[in-house]
Amino acid sequence: MASKKAVASVDPEFAAISAVYEALSSLDVTSQRRVLSYVMSKLGIETAPPESSMRMEDRTGSGAADSDASRDSDRGARASQQGSTEADTDGISAVALKWMRRSGLDSSRLGDLYSLGVDDIDLVVKSVPGKTKKDRMLSVILLKGIAAYLSTGVARVSHAHVKEACLHYDAYDQANFAKHLRSFSPEVSGDVGSGFTLTPRGLTRATETIKSMLGSGE
Repeated sequence: MASKKAVASVDPEFAAISAVYEALSSLDVTSQRRVLSYVMSKLGIETAPPESSMRMEDRTGSGAADSDASRDSDRGARASQQGSTEADTDGISAVALKWMRRSGLDSSRLGDLYSLGVDDIDLVVKSVPGKTKKDRMLSVILLKGIAAYLSTGVARVSHAHVKEACLHYDAYDQANFAKHLRSFSPEVSGDVGSGFTLTPRGLTRATETIKSMLGSGE
């Protein structure tokens, strides 16, 4: 009789725990989880983490979300910047891009002098350096040579384009055109028939001219 009272006095929750433990202890972990999940499902019990765990997950989840959002924002900014850079350098030859990097020039600065973003890049600056027509003529050839360099990777410009630009920038001296060209030989090679190509020295001179123009805001 005492035994029956003892059994009756056992906590039902403790008895259930003991029974469940006894039933699951001989199973592997995977089987234990599967049985528990099935029983809870049959009893209609929803699984929820403890309150303290939920608070921790909320904090870490929020931090993770903020971190993910920050990473996404950084990636978006980099993608936007890269897209902008690619758009700015669209149409510029690979050779000229290397020259730009070596010279510390970027498309945003060169855009003040040249019509970037089009197939046929041209000189668009309002004026060129030089107090005399001869000086301005050299500037025209150097700057037009760079325009061709940007487009094609070859710093060569035709006589017709040089003449047109010289007329535009008040740099055309018909009587002394050939004489001036000969004096430019260290920087410019070629002739009226083949066009004019910047020599290595000419490319250096052109780079210095461009930097000077951008620095002075001409």
